[in-house]
Amino acid sequence: YYSGGGSLSLGVALFPGSLSQVVTDLEGRLIIVHGRWGAKLITFASIYAPNFDDPLMIQNFFLKLAQYPSQWIIGGDFNCPMDTAMDKSSATRTIPSQMARAIQASMMEYGPIDVWRHLHPATMEYTHYSHVHKSFSRIDLFLISPSLIHWVKDHSPVLIQVEVPGENRGPYQWRLDPQLLTKEDFMREIGSAIHEYFRFNSPPASPPDIVWEAFKATIRGRIIALSSAYKQSFHQRQVKLERDLRGAETDLYKNNSAERGERVASPPLQHNLNVLSSAKAERALLKTRSKFYARGDKAGKLLAWQLRKEEADRHIPSITSPDGTASFIPSEINEVFLSYYASLYS
Repeated sequence: YYSGGGSLSLGVALFPGSLSQVVTDLEGRLIIVHGRWGAKLITFASIYAPNFDDPLMIQNFFLKLAQYPSQWIIGGDFNCPMDTAMDKSSATRTIPSQMARAIQASMMEYGPIDVWRHLHPATMEYTHYSHVHKSFSRIDLFLISPSLIHWVKDHSPVLIQVEVPGENRGPYQWRLDPQLLTKEDFMREIGSAIHEYFRFNSPPASPPDIVWEAFKATIRGRIIALSSAYKQSFHQRQVKLERDLRGAETDLYKNNSAERGERVASPPLQHNLNVLSSAKAERALLKTRSKFYARGDKAGKLLAWQLRKEEADRHIPSITSPDGTASFIPSEINEVFLSYYASLYS
């Protein structure tokens, strides 16, 4: 689910699975997705607040969220520190912006809490470095309903992992990752495995159907082994880059020098991490598109949700009869339509 807006610099997205109701805005600054996640009704939201003081946008965002009284998980770039003493590295103390005060007021009114600050009340860590002001700030937040606190499995200033109990998962079904077919070394390995298999298992020695079934099991096992190796290597590279970046940021916290600032913003470190993140997003998008392609025209949840939305758009809640009275009863609405078309075509 995404809200792109009309600018390349704006956009928010969520990948929460198959939920039912989606709310977006025209500018691409917010998205709200509501539905059932596992056994719970839950609302996910993502926000990209403007980089100027706009408390009205925050108020409208929480007003939209208030339409869904279920548990909330909100994440995004709020573009303002909540506490200028704890969430900024600058020695100059300033008063919170109007947008920050609007966020705090909404948290008091609707109940969500800043989960990272709740779990780390005395820790100073940041999510953004301003090269202009040479300072750090924590402007990327996760706000969640208090009832979800004990389901938080992992957390950092920009990452949260929540496990909701009662989620019913079906049996795992293995599928070939199509991105593996773009790797030359993978194709060479599989080609070599196919050649080796048929060199030792020619059809005259065994019935062709047995050779074919055994080949499918053999080659699938080889693909799974290679896929696991690629995933492990990918994860190790990502962890190393994140560790190196976190170490550079920690050094910069302690000594805000130009040399250490250049290390944090160094193209190899940031670029390689962005490439890995883009690859993960590309894989998720490809999987989502293939799911819609495979199931879009078949009887199932996706088609049912689309038909439900179309039915809601065509629904006529009331009608004004020829005598000027408004009717909200379905049978009377049908009678008015019947009378109108009967006179039209008579």
